[in-house]
Amino acid sequence: MRSDEPRRGADHNVMREVNRSLVLALVKEGGPVSRASIARSTTLAKPTVSAIVDELIADGLVREIGPGSTAVSGGRPPILLEFNARSQLVVGVHIGARRTTIAIGDAAGEEVARREFPTPRPAGPEAVLRLVADEVRAAIDGAGLPGAKIAAVGAVLPGLTDFHAGVCLLAPNLGWRDVPVRDVLAAELGAPVYVHNAGQAAAVAENLEGAGERAGDLALLYAGTGLSAGVLSDGRVFHGVGGTAGEIGHNAVPGIEEPCNCGNVGCLETVASGPAIVRAAQRALADGEPSALAELDGFDARDVAAAAQAGDRVAGRVIADVGEHLGLAASWLINAYNPALVVVGGGLAAIGDLLLDPLRAAAARHSLAPALRGVEIRASVLGPDAEVRGAVLLALQHSETYYRVVFRA
Repeated sequence: MRSDEPRRGADHNVMREVNRSLVLALVKEGGPVSRASIARSTTLAKPTVSAIVDELIADGLVREIGPGSTAVSGGRPPILLEFNARSQLVVGVHIGARRTTIAIGDAAGEEVARREFPTPRPAGPEAVLRLVADEVRAAIDGAGLPGAKIAAVGAVLPGLTDFHAGVCLLAPNLGWRDVPVRDVLAAELGAPVYVHNAGQAAAVAENLEGAGERAGDLALLYAGTGLSAGVLSDGRVFHGVGGTAGEIGHNAVPGIEEPCNCGNVGCLETVASGPAIVRAAQRALADGEPSALAELDGFDARDVAAAAQAGDRVAGRVIADVGEHLGLAASWLINAYNPALVVVGGGLAAIGDLLLDPLRAAAARHSLAPALRGVEIRASVLGPDAEVRGAVLLALQHSETYYRVVFRA
């Protein structure tokens, strides 16, 4: 075949997938529905609709539920169809620096089971992934769905991920480097695995189910143990050529000399994260500044935030300083991507206005006026559920080729 000849086979396959996606979407969102009403709604020929429906029934995605009402003109009543949400399962896994959460969803993304446990430390990455696979199987069995088909797995990690290769390139807070997450989990679970970073997953979840309200063009600033971002363009994750888009936490900031877990010095994450809050508070106490934190036998970022809420001046200043640094990060996202909305997610979002007010002020100072116009900065609505919900939704998106046409994330 000459290179300039039309690729009829490829075009036919694409059209077939599009038609299949249209039929499945109508059954999924408008059911119970008949074959005839699908043909009318899609303008597809009745034989085409019947062939697609038969295929979907054979795959278990659609089922017949009996006759509907007879038309006024008479004739046999139509056989109604509905979407079979339990036809397949999708798995969302969020491996966090402290805790790992597994959520099992049905084919509509509705959660049917969940398990949570401390992320094993200092176990090696393959041991952690094998434990995750064991917990996935236990969750499915516990939900009374033994033997159910896993259509796809979304694996979310706090670090640099190569989505295309399915590899965790670097997760400093886990101590992972160049881990073939996709290959290990796929071998254990016998299903395709898609690897994303936490910011990307949280952005998808907030866009579809949370603060984003399906804005489509959204940037999520993910601030917790680390700092990263997830960017959506027209509802789709922006990965970059190597899958590492959004890792703003490892951009160097002049004047900052704190060593970073990634091996570099002066990364923004070192002054704009949960550990950064703790280090700043510890320095203030070492300098003799009076604070209620001195009475605690060790503390974490949540303790500092609680002290700030109670009016502690040192804690309040620390939180405000971190908020300003996060505002700088938000301005980078606003200037670079011009989103309609910036959502602040991750563990630090729960601090509220003590963090968000200085963040918004700093973002306004550092952003270009045209890019800032109309942008709203909101806190996460989903909170700690955002990462694992994003993992489920991303697995759902990838679970079948035809979902990619109708399910934009």
